[in-house]
Amino acid sequence: MYDPLTVGKYCEKRDPNLATIAYTKGQNDLELISITNENGMFRQQARYLLERADPEIWTYVLNPDNVHRRSLLDQVTATAVPEASEPEKVSVVVKAFMENDLPAELIELLEKIILEPSPFSDNAILQNLLILTAIKTDKARVMDYINQLTAYNPEDIAENCVAAGMYEEAFEIYKKQNDHVAATQVLVDHVVSIDRAQEYAEQIDQPEVWSKVAKAQLDGLRVSDSIDSYIRANDPSNYLEVIETATHAGKDEELIKFLRMARKTVREPPIDTALAFSLARTNQLSELETFLRGTNVADIEASGDKAYEEGLHEAAKIFFSSISNWAKLATTLVHLEDYQAAVECARKANSTKVWRQVNEVCVAKKEFRLAQICGLNLIVHAEELQELITQYEYNGYFDELIALLEAGLGLERSHMGIFTELGIALTKYYPERAMEHLRLFWQRINIPKMIKACEAGHLWPELVFL
Repeated sequence: MYDPLTVGKYCEKRDPNLATIAYTKGQNDLELISITNENGMFRQQARYLLERADPEIWTYVLNPDNVHRRSLLDQVTATAVPEASEPEKVSVVVKAFMENDLPAELIELLEKIILEPSPFSDNAILQNLLILTAIKTDKARVMDYINQLTAYNPEDIAENCVAAGMYEEAFEIYKKQNDHVAATQVLVDHVVSIDRAQEYAEQIDQPEVWSKVAKAQLDGLRVSDSIDSYIRANDPSNYLEVIETATHAGKDEELIKFLRMARKTVREPPIDTALAFSLARTNQLSELETFLRGTNVADIEASGDKAYEEGLHEAAKIFFSSISNWAKLATTLVHLEDYQAAVECARKANSTKVWRQVNEVCVAKKEFRLAQICGLNLIVHAEELQELITQYEYNGYFDELIALLEAGLGLERSHMGIFTELGIALTKYYPERAMEHLRLFWQRINIPKMIKACEAGHLWPELVFL
């Protein structure tokens, strides 16, 4: 046995190689580093440091103030690490490069042991490290690494690419891994190219991909394309947003196609309601009637109300007829100028409000026979009488008013107001007939009110009679 330090010192001037061997045996780190630096023996130094695997020694030699650092790094990359077979020792070198902020040198080192045949070529951790380092310091290399390497973690690397704004690289990773939905998401959310996403969907032709593209197209208000994509995906899940957007965009024809597809697997009121209304808006009235006769869960009354508001009266007629909503049907028929049918519906509805609406329109259209039918159902209600009289008088239809009131005298539900108002009307427009009316019906007249009317008309004999 000998003292390596003593022997090494003795051999330094005589044979540096022997000194290096001695220092290696004794792990005389600083002495070995010094002698190899002085004699340009960087290959031996690199091999020693790799075997020594001491982080502190690596920090010492990788100090920026070390004028020999570049020469040492070249030998570490070219000789020491490629010759290594123990992963633990290589990991110490890699960690030292990272801690001493040598990204370019680290990439060079990793390329040497990964891209060239070595025991570390398929090491997942080293491949991840190579790509992640390149993402931070040399982005131009990343795409080549993605295409050449196979053992890295695709999800982790892709996420880092997205975070670094390297969207094409992230897309390539997902595409290579056959994660087509994630690849499409990158095109849609980050590359922001719906056209490319659509082209990719056509190549892959998977329902999940078409669904992603469809949502992006819908968000971009490309409604027709979106509906076509949803149909190709056979995906009705986003029906509420599709209905809202397509309706506002006036894409009723396209929406009908989507809703027919959706009804094959989903039966929800919004779908059937939207389909019914889209048929109405596109004037496909025969198809609408067929749809309403079949099994459906549409909100028909709401559809009818909306059709009525938009002036689609023929469609509204179909909606209200299918649910026997006579009141709303009567109002709709009035707008269609089918007054006879409107009166019939008003009779079935038997609603004061409906009678009033139909009466007003019939009077405005001078359909006095039908107006009288409506009026007779109004004047039996004392609270409706005065408004009805005002309507006729305002339009100058005095004879028609008197005819209506006279017809009301024989009603079973006739009341004092009818007899009185007829008398007042006669004092205004046919004073010569007022006395006859008073003599026949004085017992059923409101005499104080009639007296005022006679005074206003200067009908003194009638006043004396009362």
